[in-house]
Amino acid sequence: MNLPTRNPMNHNHKLYYDSWYRGFPLWPQHAPYIEENLSRLYDTMERALKEHKRTLAVRFDLKVPVAGIPLHPVPPMERLFKAVNRKIRAKYKKELKLKPYVHQCTVRYAQKTEQRVESPYEHYHVVLFVNNDVFRQVGHMGPDDDSELTKIIRSSWFSIANVSENTTECLIHGSTPSFRRLKGPFNSTNPDMIDAFRHFSYLCKEDSTLYRRGRPAFTTSRK
Repeated sequence: MNLPTRNPMNHNHKLYYDSWYRGFPLWPQHAPYIEENLSRLYDTMERALKEHKRTLAVRFDLKVPVAGIPLHPVPPMERLFKAVNRKIRAKYKKELKLKPYVHQCTVRYAQKTEQRVESPYEHYHVVLFVNNDVFRQVGHMGPDDDSELTKIIRSSWFSIANVSENTTECLIHGSTPSFRRLKGPFNSTNPDMIDAFRHFSYLCKEDSTLYRRGRPAFTTSRK
């Protein structure tokens, strides 16, 4: 059987069926992938580990509250990453006043917007890459996870979703595992890198992709 090579929902996307991508294994059950998205994930991980030899990669999902998200001209994910960046920069500036040396932290990310037929709202799959010398780990990322990075992500998302910090809705779900500690350089012979790329490649699958005019379903940090 001849499998389609172009995505029927977006002809700019090439569908990818192989079990390996540039030396990294993929989950066969999630094929086809979108090749351009695999490339962007690869490049993002490579840049993250080139700058931060010790990188903390955090994988989580975000839900929209029952009441929905207030309309805004800027997409929710774009606002989320700007908010997380602002909070991390504020943390750096505050600590710099108290310590002679503070590690800097460049935030990089990959995110996928999905929506299933039975769901009234979209949901978001996210991988966040930060300096592991700044953030050591996160917990399960549930409501009672008080790790510093989780609190930054949670407060940012709750602000965008216009919900109280005391909401009973569970809007953030850590993946399994919720974080990985990676040591550069980025390469396909490192078992930790192999497991991480396969884990994160879930974001690159074509299934459940939400196609909307003017708003790409898959985005990564630009640098």
